[in-house]
Amino acid sequence: MLIDNYGRPWLKLRIAVNSVCNYRCIFCHFEGQGRFLSRELSAEDIGFVVSVAKELGVDDFKITGGEPLLRKDIVEVVDEVNKVGPRDLSLTTNGYLLDLYAEDLLSHGLRRLNISLHSLDRRKYKFITGVDALDKVLENIDYVSGLGFKQIKLNMVVLRGLNTDEIPMMIRFAAKYGFVLQLIELMPMGDGFPVFARYYDDLNDVINWLNKHGKLLGTRKDLHNRPIYEVDGVKVEIVKNYNNPTFCAGCTTMRLTSDGRLKTCLYKEPVVDLWPYIRARDREGLMKAMIYANSLRRPNFVEVHPVI
Repeated sequence: MLIDNYGRPWLKLRIAVNSVCNYRCIFCHFEGQGRFLSRELSAEDIGFVVSVAKELGVDDFKITGGEPLLRKDIVEVVDEVNKVGPRDLSLTTNGYLLDLYAEDLLSHGLRRLNISLHSLDRRKYKFITGVDALDKVLENIDYVSGLGFKQIKLNMVVLRGLNTDEIPMMIRFAAKYGFVLQLIELMPMGDGFPVFARYYDDLNDVINWLNKHGKLLGTRKDLHNRPIYEVDGVKVEIVKNYNNPTFCAGCTTMRLTSDGRLKTCLYKEPVVDLWPYIRARDREGLMKAMIYANSLRRPNFVEVHPVI
């Protein structure tokens, strides 16, 4: 296991498998990479990277994009990652294409799904995502709920004055299926930067509401020290990432971009280009590059202590 200079282990790898999406969400950070990149890792490339990461102690992998289900070979990608024998393998999706791929993904080793669902109101959903697709996504959610995934989470980016009033409704919706609800703070990244001043909610009112109507179960030490609440039988995870040293202190993640670079932090550079080692299948070179990247990891937000 690799430990960075701040005592944080590297346990998780987020894998962006493409740089395109069929949605136009108003806050998208696009996993910190560019859109429509000129090169893209193959399924076998991704499997090679994952195998080396596993040797270094990383055993939790999340597939993202773009929208990962736009890759025609997404099942092969999942299969390549699963061959390595990860402790956990999950995928984040907007849910639009789940009816086409969910069963095959499950049968090839995908354990968990994160489905973005930022509103249950059709008008708001279209405004947030740029796509009039709520009915289709809800149908797909109902469909996948019965397939046997280990866990399904709903990802909801909290937008002040836009969807904050829907949180109780979203909890009831999650309860209907036994899902986990993940409430995510808006980040001033990518498309989220120009709308940040208008829609940013620091989640403090949300947390106060959760304390009043539910109970704090604990924190996920392995994932940004995020607090977990229970409300009416539903687990609610709080992803409070902006200007939060506690969040950064618990970071155990690096990010593989779809063009083969390793990002040490979503918010910033540096990145280490793994592409030459991947293409050459240079296992030793790739391992050294990953170790170097880990040495560059720095918390983006740190505790500032007053000078006395």
